Amino acid sequence: MNRRKQILFLCMIFGMGIVMIIAGIVMYTHASTLIATAPAERIQSAPVERENPIENITADLNKNGLSVSTFDESTGKPLESVFVYLDGGYEGLTSAQGMLGIPNISPSGEGQHTIRVTKSGYKDLTKSVEIPSVAPVKIGLQEQMFVPVQESGSHETKIDIVFIPSSTAYNCAERRKILTTGYVTGRSAFVTDVNRIVNESLFTLDTITDKSDPLPPDYRDRYNIYYYYDPALFADAFSGCAGTIPEKFWKDVPFTDVAIILYPKYYTLDTGEPCEPNGCVNPGTGRIWMKIPSDQPVLFQHEYGHAIFGLVDTYCDNTMYWQNEPDPNVWSSRQSCEKDATSNAWNSSEYRQIQQTYPTACTKPFWRLDADPDIMHEGYSGTFGEAATRRITYTFDNINAWGKPV
Repeated sequence: MNRRKQILFLCMIFGMGIVMIIAGIVMYTHASTLIATAPAERIQSAPVERENPIENITADLNKNGLSVSTFDESTGKPLESVFVYLDGGYEGLTSAQGMLGIPNISPSGEGQHTIRVTKSGYKDLTKSVEIPSVAPVKIGLQEQMFVPVQESGSHETKIDIVFIPSSTAYNCAERRKILTTGYVTGRSAFVTDVNRIVNESLFTLDTITDKSDPLPPDYRDRYNIYYYYDPALFADAFSGCAGTIPEKFWKDVPFTDVAIILYPKYYTLDTGEPCEPNGCVNPGTGRIWMKIPSDQPVLFQHEYGHAIFGLVDTYCDNTMYWQNEPDPNVWSSRQSCEKDATSNAWNSSEYRQIQQTYPTACTKPFWRLDADPDIMHEGYSGTFGEAATRRITYTFDNINAWGKPV
């Protein structure tokens, strides 16, 4: 082989060696990249594991993880959708099984920590826990007896309304009161009815009052609304006209302006003439309460017209009449009725005496002005007229009917 061929052969061998070296370097670099990305993929998968905490945190518990188990203390049943906080930080909601897993707490988190749990209708609870903890932290919650539906401000500047359930209803066929389990074993049914009454009756007042003298636009915010549910203590809607409320209620909720006994609808077991749903108010200063069936939103408005705003009935019957100053809706003389109508630019020709001819003749020495259908006259239909609306507005603007400061 001549010298030129020898040189070319050596160059080829040298070039192949360089190619092999470069290929080796590339393969090594690629392998190193794959090894480096593996931890990043594990980190990205951690939130997925957290969405299924009970199935996935067992291994994490050895790395300072924690599982929380919540239940109703009185029944032992798991509590779903409980808010869980660890050292003040929100961790999530419990599952249908009452469980929440908190995995991957850093090693520096070992030691004493604070778990706080909250759920509407239950008392908040805070508990110290030790991390790591292999066993679930079991937390029993007690139902609240006194629960806000809406809190708008201090008791001194708002109308405080508290609903309480009745353990009795009325059987129309037998014309007697009966014990009912409707609310006794059904707190959720009572709460549902309370919220419906608030939305359908209290918060629709502007739709059934006189538009020429509109209510304050924020009238809904002038109520504080609560419900009271003690599983060992219920009102009796059919003990007396307005029912009776346990003394403990008044001690537990002393700032109540108006207590509302809610009872399930009447039971009618026959097909004859139905009973008329019944509401009633125990008026006065200090303790005021009323009873009402849960399925009569208009009758509710009639009764709270009495209880909250001091309106007087305008039908003729065996009820109470007086001139309810200031801004009355009933007058003790024709002259005072005409005078108020003139001063307020109302139609003075609308005044008339409270009387009827059917079903029985009845006449009272009092006068009314609001046009029919007047809800304080009909009870089960109608609207609040000019005089009643003026009285309602006065009450909202001067929340002192119960001795409160303006």
